[in-house]
Amino acid sequence: MKHKIIIKTLFSIFFLLLLIVCFSQQSFAAEKFVRKYQKNIDLSHSQTEVTVGRYKIKADMSRPALPFREIVFRFHIERDGRPVELKSGDVKFNMVMDMGLYKARLQKAATGYTAKITLPKCIFGGQRWFAKLEFEEGNFSAEKVFLFDMDEK
Repeated sequence: MKHKIIIKTLFSIFFLLLLIVCFSQQSFAAEKFVRKYQKNIDLSHSQTEVTVGRYKIKADMSRPALPFREIVFRFHIERDGRPVELKSGDVKFNMVMDMGLYKARLQKAATGYTAKITLPKCIFGGQRWFAKLEFEEGNFSAEKVFLFDMDEK
């Protein structure tokens, strides 16, 4: 019994030290693009439409967003009322707390582009994720940050 308590205590101390090292080292930090809440970038309950420079972007996602389950993001990007052909694009994901680097490539779909990702659950109970869309069209590039909340289920 005493042996199990010692092992649990040592494991807890090791885990705490690992967290301190990870969160204090710049090299462990992923790119941060946390934003204040804005309804027009929230994908939690419905699609949204935004304008970024010369582009009109319609963004949507599969729901409910659940940890450890694939989430599909859909983007329809237009310029001058016509769909654009992207040279490249991806979506990066993070939370307020550094969860590491999560990234999904944009894939051409029947209408627009999709990005598929499976995200973890925050061990500290955070639910809000940020998704940074980045893309290139010819010599032009654009980026936009969206947000969404994971469901508790």
